[in-house]
Amino acid sequence: MRTLGFVFRIWRLSWLLLLGGAAAHAQTDGSLRWKSSVQGYITLSSPALSADGNTIYIGVERANGGRVVALPPDGVRPRWIRDLRDPVDSSPAVGADGTVYVGCVDGRLYALRPETGEIKWEVNSGGFVTSSPAIGADGTVYFGTAAGKLYAVTAQGAVRWTFATGGTIDSSPAIGSDGTIYFGCDDRQLYAVNPDGSEKWRLATGGRIFASPAIGTDGTVYVGSADQRLYAANPDGTLKWSYFTNGDIQASPVLGADGTVYFASADAYFYALNPGGADAQRLRWRTDIRSTTVSTAVVRADGAIIFGADDRRVRALHPATGAVLWSYQADDAIESSPTIAPDGSIYVGSLDGFVHKLNGNGSPLSSVSSWPGFRRSAAHDGRAPVRTGTGQLVNLATRARVEGNETLIAGFVVQGRERRAYLLRGVGPALAAFGLAGMADPRLNLFSGGTGVGGNDNWGQNEASLSDGLSITDTSAAVGAFPLPDGSRDAALLIPLPPGLYSSHLRSTDGRGGVVLAEIYDALGGDPTSRLVNLSTRGQVGVGENALFAGVVVGGSGVTRLLLRAVGPGLAQFNVGGVLARPTMAFYRSAGAGVQTLVRSNTGWTTGGLAQDLAGAATLVGAFALPEASADCAMVVEVPPGPYTIQVSGVGDTTGEALVEIYVLP
Repeated sequence: MRTLGFVFRIWRLSWLLLLGGAAAHAQTDGSLRWKSSVQGYITLSSPALSADGNTIYIGVERANGGRVVALPPDGVRPRWIRDLRDPVDSSPAVGADGTVYVGCVDGRLYALRPETGEIKWEVNSGGFVTSSPAIGADGTVYFGTAAGKLYAVTAQGAVRWTFATGGTIDSSPAIGSDGTIYFGCDDRQLYAVNPDGSEKWRLATGGRIFASPAIGTDGTVYVGSADQRLYAANPDGTLKWSYFTNGDIQASPVLGADGTVYFASADAYFYALNPGGADAQRLRWRTDIRSTTVSTAVVRADGAIIFGADDRRVRALHPATGAVLWSYQADDAIESSPTIAPDGSIYVGSLDGFVHKLNGNGSPLSSVSSWPGFRRSAAHDGRAPVRTGTGQLVNLATRARVEGNETLIAGFVVQGRERRAYLLRGVGPALAAFGLAGMADPRLNLFSGGTGVGGNDNWGQNEASLSDGLSITDTSAAVGAFPLPDGSRDAALLIPLPPGLYSSHLRSTDGRGGVVLAEIYDALGGDPTSRLVNLSTRGQVGVGENALFAGVVVGGSGVTRLLLRAVGPGLAQFNVGGVLARPTMAFYRSAGAGVQTLVRSNTGWTTGGLAQDLAGAATLVGAFALPEASADCAMVVEVPPGPYTIQVSGVGDTTGEALVEIYVLP
């Protein structure tokens, strides 16, 4: 046993040396960490990752068949190998339960057990399968075949339906958030098929469609064709626009966080297109890569666009200019599309039969982009996230100290079609019940742009003036706001508002200042068609209890994506003086009884490798741009309904003016 152990240690050391000595290798972005032989050729199959990122699955061509290989993150020894009858050009897809689905040239779709690679079941389609499978939200697996049929198969391996076309389906299907299945075909059509297998629409192009579609946040479907055009189709199947290159487009398009469309063409250029606006402004940039490629790019959260090419190189391009950030050269052509692991590592296959693991810079796959890579996610499920559209901000409560000559400004955006009641409060004296020396007599004024639309000094006066059964007392109780004492000098306003942008201004009427709580409540709640989608507060950030605190309740159902920002230096561009030079922001979930659980924190919005995601998120919601590398804070979070708190303070107990913002992302 000692001899066998010694031999194993020598074998493992030799393998590590072959892989490039991972532990000793420089951690430069784009440098080789290791490469692992799969004993065959890697053509179009691209690496897919397990949910934890600890297993890499890839398909292989061999002279006498094919195989699927499962590798660990160190690449040293495969977890398992499943040999099949014919080559595997399809990219694996990983289901919610870990099952690995993959097509094979033998005409079968295989479901493999993630632990062993054992075949759970197989479906024989009667035609080559190079199309990569997509997995619906209910577990249904969709794939195309050379026999010209799209298959829908249950997670148990039963065929639900087939949909016949007029040609070979090499294109890998993409699933929209509503369950619609999109794919291209050799018959020159882009198809949209309903989840029940009926045709929804088809859009004719001028050439065969090999590439897989990408789906935008607004439902736009993007796909390239052999007629040298990139097509953008509306969700109803009408043509939105098309863009002519000078070569066949076989690489699938991907989308940046701001919606930019990236793809390679056979004219040896890589393109970045503006998805909106006039055709004359469609091209943002193009980069001459002096090589053809069918490799689909992947977009990182820092904006880098990474793809392989026939000249054996993996390139990373700058999102704003298309300039080459770095390149890595393999020993043979790269048709496989790269995949980015949660830790930022980059996996890609090559025709020389190696899986290459490249060092990243820590930046993960873009989470803001609706379609950042081949098959959208690292699991290659090919499914757009389901956006229910019910996420809403039920209320905002911001606490800050306001000096006698200062104003606490709370802004909010109402989205919808009809007027809706909102409750606004400026609480000072009532804070005494919580042990705080509140502002003695706050005044609340509400503005739409520069036009005043309402105001209140002492809430009891406003209560007496309300009609139509409206009551500040009853509404406060209904929305969960603590009661205001009878006759107090706190301010409150209950008012119906049409959709638009508003700002609530709070200041001291007696010039003494003090701590004040600004509150905005959706007085009705539960209606996703009329909702708060943006809340912001600008105020003075002090030390300790005088920091800027913003509480928000997220309503709706499911998970809501939020963009959170704490802006200090970024306010200088609007001529705001005395700004907080270096804010730090912490986001907490309130668990009741005063218990707060930290969800995430940030100091310096560009420090975490997420700069392009954060800039893209700001573009999506119409927020002003933050200066590059500024000391402002920003983060994107996905949260379930519930109460949350944002705390903004100054690094090193510094003070100054700051803006805290909360946006609902689409």
